[in-house]
Amino acid sequence: MLVAAGLVIVLFAALWIWKAAEIKNLKQENEKREALLQQQAADLFRQADYRYLKLLAKPYVWAIRTEMMKGNIEAVNLYANDMVKEKNFQTITVADEKGVVVSSTNKKLEGKPYASVANAASLNSDSTVVSQTDNGAVNVTSPVMGFNKRIGTLIFNYMPPKAELK
Repeated sequence: MLVAAGLVIVLFAALWIWKAAEIKNLKQENEKREALLQQQAADLFRQADYRYLKLLAKPYVWAIRTEMMKGNIEAVNLYANDMVKEKNFQTITVADEKGVVVSSTNKKLEGKPYASVANAASLNSDSTVVSQTDNGAVNVTSPVMGFNKRIGTLIFNYMPPKAELK
């Protein structure tokens, strides 16, 4: 009888250890799955940010194009100063066709070569380019086209909000 009671206790202990290990494995699998889902959601948010920023660049370029063709850099400054007040926008810069910064929300950059602001290779791109920096900010570079030639380049820096899933 004592042996049977001991055997029952050993069986219950073995069952308890087995189930505890199974629960631990399930928790670990769930944590891995949750981390993967969070990464996938962050990637989707980043892709959506890129699409919307690229979309935003088009009408902004149209607006400053009109003013640049008139030689009205004050209006370009006004657009930039108004836009940078929006949440998460850091700087907005416009360079002319020679690659010299003619308007920037960071006034220290005005008159300097575009290469001191961003990659000079973006001066040659004929389309809007969205890229991410090491610190997580997003750079959007877009050509400003006149009737038959490039008249400038727009670059703005945007710091996307942190995507936190709870």
